[in-house]
Formats: sequence, structure tokens, C-alpha cells
Amino acid sequence: MFLNLLSVILQHSIMVSVKVNAMDYDPKNFKNIFESTLGQQIWTYLNSEQAKERMVLTTQLGHPALEGVGDKLLEQFGVGVKDDSVKKATGHMARFVMEELGYVLVQRNVQCRKKTEVFSRAARYGK
Repeated sequence: MFLNLLSVILQHSIMVSVKVNAMDYDPKNFKNIFESTLGQQIWTYLNSEQAKERMVLTTQLGHPALEGVGDKLLEQFGVGVKDDSVKKATGHMARFVMEELGYVLVQRNVQCRKKTEVFSRAARYGK
């Protein structure tokens, strides 16, 4: 089982290195959050190799992508990430990143199995 999981991670490590350009992202109703310091920090983190790997791995396991990064967002940026509008903006940004990685939205409002202090529900993606 562990070797299969490791194999999946290694197979997708090349794909995760796709660069996402902020110029292509349209924050729509989340423009104020996206342009804030916290919004830019979240955007930068979601585009990091670590965050993409975590979101892809949780997606491959059949869980919502944000389940894999909630704890790191809280650790790095503090309680501001728990604000409902910030969480919605984070989900919007994560969707863009996942789509740039070739994933599509499968289901919204999926209960997170690993309850982070940030997200209890989030979107699930697939290929």
C-alpha cells in the first residue's frame, strides 16, 4: 500500500510543477481579499510545490483538496484564514490552481475526513 501511494506521488510530482500565473486568475467577488496581504500570502502558498503536492495527494485519496493544506494555512498565516469570506476566497483560488493542474471539480461541499481547524467542508476534484 505504501509503495503504491509513493508511486502515485512520484508519478504526479512532474505535473505539480506547473506554474500558475496570477495574471490569469480572476478573483471575481473575492478581489478585495485576493489583493490583501493575507490573500496574496494564501495565493503564493497555494501555488507552492508543497501545497500543490498536498492538494493533489488528498485529491488522489478521494478527499477535498483543501483538506491537505488547512493546517499549514493556519500555521503559516494565523487565525485570519478562519474567516468565512477568506475560506471561500481560498477555495476559489484552490479551484483555479487545481484546474491549472488538469483537475476538474467533481463535487462541492464535501465533508473533510481530516477535520482541520480551518475547513470542515470543501470541494473534491478529479481527472
